[in-house]
Amino acid sequence: MTGRHTLGILGKKLGMTQIFLDDGTCVPVTIVQAGPCKVTQVKMVTAGEHPEGHRSAAINKGKKSGKHDRARSGDGYYAVQVGYDERPARLCSKAELGHTKKAGLESGLRFVKEFRLDEAPTLVPGDEITVDLFENVSHADVTGTTKGRGWAGVIKRWNFRTQDATHGNSKVTRRAGGIGRQYSTSHGVPKGKKMGGHYGVEQVTIQRLQVVKTDKARNLLYLRGAVPGYTNGYLVVTPTVKNEREMSEKPGMAVSNAAAKAMLKGR
Repeated sequence: MTGRHTLGILGKKLGMTQIFLDDGTCVPVTIVQAGPCKVTQVKMVTAGEHPEGHRSAAINKGKKSGKHDRARSGDGYYAVQVGYDERPARLCSKAELGHTKKAGLESGLRFVKEFRLDEAPTLVPGDEITVDLFENVSHADVTGTTKGRGWAGVIKRWNFRTQDATHGNSKVTRRAGGIGRQYSTSHGVPKGKKMGGHYGVEQVTIQRLQVVKTDKARNLLYLRGAVPGYTNGYLVVTPTVKNEREMSEKPGMAVSNAAAKAMLKGR
């Protein structure tokens, strides 16, 4: 089982298509432009673990005193900060340009993400992460922001069933109906009540998507199934946190599959 604190890659959703496997099966896939990403910062537990050339930080004391170097302190945890999709320097703040300059970049980055790790990373600022990270990975988890659907009613937002469209039911076919608790000891609307409202623009993670194919030349990742977000939306792809045991190690699932096959055979 893979751990949750693992290194991933940033990318962009390009769209969906279908490809044929070696056995002739046609599968739907989402094409993700995975990287290349730049390592902008490496965080260590103690100060002595920082890589050479990155053990000092600058303090700006204003126009009179200017900048002074100081020893960089520890961060208290292991992590790698990764950036993707360059932003022109004219659109970046000085703080952003100063941060990316330490990694050898002349411009900023549009999408920056930090990956926490369980052990000290071997990467240093300026290193590049490509789709080679998923060379021996069979399944991945994808995190993205869902499409915005504006204000939606309970039928579209929560999959409520409609009321009767006949027998005297007038103009309330798609309404939510009574929400309860108005005349009980607990007055008001309970928190988390499923009602109409803003739908979409939420962070959603789709787990255990099969990595069908990787294109190292173009840094493309082919994932079986759909991923959240619109075309050209940013994504975070990491090795899956789900258990990857074989079917033989899951006796319960094997028994259920055998029972299902027996039922179909008896029809």
